[in-house]
Amino acid sequence: MPNKPGVGEAFRRFCDELFPPPTDPAQLATRLTFDSNPFEELKDADGLPEGDLTDKMIAIVESKGLAPGLRLCYCGNRPDPAMIDSERQKSDAAFYRESSAPTDSKPHWADQLLPWEFKRGRKDRKDADPYVDGPGPADVSPVIVGEGVKSRGQIITYGECVMAVQQRLSVFMPVVVGRRIRFIRWDRSGSIVSQAFDYYEHWEFFCDVLWRISQLSDAQLGIDPTAERILLSNPLYKAMNDAAIALPSDVDHAERILAKGEFPEPPFIFAYVRKMFRDSLVEHWPRYRLQVPDGDETRYFLVCKPDFRAKGLSGRGTRGYVAFDCETKRFVWLKDAWRAHYRMVEKEGDVLAQLNAAKVNYVPTLVCHGDIDNQDTLTPSWWERTQKEAPRTSTFLTPQLPAHVPAFSATSLSSYKRKRDEYDGQDERAGTPTPKGMGKSGTLFQEDCPMRLHRHYRLVVEEVALPLRDFMHGGQLVSIIADCVYAHWKACTDANILHRDVSGGNILILPTHVKMETGAECVIWMGMLADWEMSKPLILVDRPREPRQPERTGTWQFMSVAVLSNLKDGVEICDELEAFLYVLIYYAIRYLKSNHGGVSIALFLDNFFDTYNFDDFDDCYICGDAKEAAISKGKLRDVMFSSPMDTVIKELLGWLQCLYRVTAYERAQKKNPPPPPTSSAAPQAAPMLPRPKVSEDLAPSVFIARPRGANAAPTEEEFEYATMVRDHKATYHYLRQSASGSEWLQDKAGDQVPADWKIPDKLCDRTVESARRGTGSFKKAKISGR
Repeated sequence: MPNKPGVGEAFRRFCDELFPPPTDPAQLATRLTFDSNPFEELKDADGLPEGDLTDKMIAIVESKGLAPGLRLCYCGNRPDPAMIDSERQKSDAAFYRESSAPTDSKPHWADQLLPWEFKRGRKDRKDADPYVDGPGPADVSPVIVGEGVKSRGQIITYGECVMAVQQRLSVFMPVVVGRRIRFIRWDRSGSIVSQAFDYYEHWEFFCDVLWRISQLSDAQLGIDPTAERILLSNPLYKAMNDAAIALPSDVDHAERILAKGEFPEPPFIFAYVRKMFRDSLVEHWPRYRLQVPDGDETRYFLVCKPDFRAKGLSGRGTRGYVAFDCETKRFVWLKDAWRAHYRMVEKEGDVLAQLNAAKVNYVPTLVCHGDIDNQDTLTPSWWERTQKEAPRTSTFLTPQLPAHVPAFSATSLSSYKRKRDEYDGQDERAGTPTPKGMGKSGTLFQEDCPMRLHRHYRLVVEEVALPLRDFMHGGQLVSIIADCVYAHWKACTDANILHRDVSGGNILILPTHVKMETGAECVIWMGMLADWEMSKPLILVDRPREPRQPERTGTWQFMSVAVLSNLKDGVEICDELEAFLYVLIYYAIRYLKSNHGGVSIALFLDNFFDTYNFDDFDDCYICGDAKEAAISKGKLRDVMFSSPMDTVIKELLGWLQCLYRVTAYERAQKKNPPPPPTSSAAPQAAPMLPRPKVSEDLAPSVFIARPRGANAAPTEEEFEYATMVRDHKATYHYLRQSASGSEWLQDKAGDQVPADWKIPDKLCDRTVESARRGTGSFKKAKISGR
């Protein structure tokens, strides 16, 4: 590569490592040489409109053959269909292989190799460049004001779209701003951003970069080599179509008592499972044959559009598929994710194997799983290396700006976004947002690294379940959650495993064929507690308790008040039981008939689940006011269902109210122990009463304590009811008893949050400073499309 002055050494290293030159003589022969600058028409590019800049760059690259084997095509005419990209985005241009280059000026996200973005340049540099270069040889920072902020959000969404539609390890993106160009490499940990250079002045260097890119393999350009694209001519394409055709033997999954002989002998397929697979075969969405390790063997599964996708470009990027097993010809559930890769963090499949071996009910059944070809995100290691080489470079880690490491640089993209949708946790969890808490001294990860290390992982389980939102009535909702409480209970007692991420997306519905003791047969909708990847041993043996990842874990909306407010070091059983209650509250309010509706329900959900306060002393985000008030008062404010749901929620909130009062008193006693007694009598033990016996037929009504002084000792009743949520037994039996009552009605009203609901601007126009001043909870705008 010509060593012409003016192109930073950091960028040369970027190209040498990420765009290595070929060594094959046949490839070397494709390199062209020029006697004059091929970009002469772009000498005044800083003054060109964006459209003219785009057209001229495409014309030059294409006519001069600067990227042999690739086509640079214009993409800004019309968007792809909404089933491919619901946001209807259009990148300005993109590199494609010649065999798949489009001619209709649409993005064709499924085929893009490198999306390009063009922005008009200005000589005063007050342009739309999403990054700004500093004085150092490797200084790059994201802009925080002006048009560049919008530009950065735009290119992030393009990168996310490519990652969502394709099977990708990373995405490269050139960003052209007038006469300058920089390159970005996205992966699930963040981005590596080069400094910009003047491609007109350093045209030989730029031509060499384009040629190198054209000679890279698909894998070098970030396409997953373990995912085989299934084209129309492939016999597997037809096999997928055939598997999607409904058969007379498919079974209705409606909950019911079965007539004699109505149910076929196993193996059978529920109709909803085949329909989910059929619905995934979306036209123009790419189909793949995915590899999944199975011990020393490899199994293959056919997938198309995911049934679930976690939004965001960085994070675990979880996608869930109804997949077709090439070996058994059965439908299974395949989870593709980038798991947090740290020592002491077990693979989810290993956890499920333990649960299955312990015969824990209401959990998925493992088929196979494993890390995929040791595919790790590059960005964290790149960050660590650049910090060793340039220890003075600054990092940005503020509530308003995601972490960014300068040039040769790495950027964490979605650190401050909370899940709503189906709370898959899948990305990002409770550690977001939090400017501190990345770890403590002695942990097994680099605590100052602002991004997680992720490793590509796939998991296959037998069960294809329904989302919790599909429950039919309030009693069924309670029963499904009771099943999952039981699974959680037995996982703790029989397998020594604590889930640590109870959320709405991890509680699923599994229609099940059941033979009763009487001989009758039924289809019953049972609960299934899924997503065990954040679990850990409840009792650690032969090693100290310590963080395993540089963030708190869990789903913010469903985490306990105590964990959100940093009142304890880790998650306990009582915190998980509290999370189950929040799942019940969320789905009851959103989907059941109540004295609220429409906008008022949307506002309640946002206030209760999506707000937070800021602890200035610890410099971190903590629980919002509405959830904290529900615990302190032992009730929901102004919500009535006129059904047994009112009693269930009030009862469980009352138990938690007593628990918090008791634990607060115990903390105060430890911090300020009472003075020694004046008498010679031996000190008495704290009045912790034995947990009352709770049968499946009867659970006591809770005692709701009247407000008293903050330092007053809890009553005996409060101590008693606090024990009800220290383990599972009372909660499970109470939920099971409540669900079996005869008072439940068909009370589901459907999703009552308006489809176009957005938080009013006045509710979002808050700052972290206002949260610090205690002027109410800070509200994050929710992600649309929940």
